[in-house]
Amino acid sequence: MPTIQRDALHAFVDRQLLKIESTPIPPELTGLGVSERLQPDEVLALWFGAGIASQIGMVLAMEPGTFVEPWPVLEESPAAA
Repeated sequence: MPTIQRDALHAFVDRQLLKIESTPIPPELTGLGVSERLQPDEVLALWFGAGIASQIGMVLAMEPGTFVEPWPVLEESPAAA
């Protein structure tokens, strides 16, 4: 039965959070904050949330076996004759 490798997932999230927190907010997002009348704290929260979601989502979509073991292997179906 597949299980989530929580230690690996937590370590990955910690590494990604360090990257997100140390990356400056792009000017486009800052501009959006101004046009949408968001407070600086709200823009920062949006940046963190988007960063977390994209980093986790991308690795789970591209390499799900990194955090789910064993990853099911699909049996190849025979080619139609």
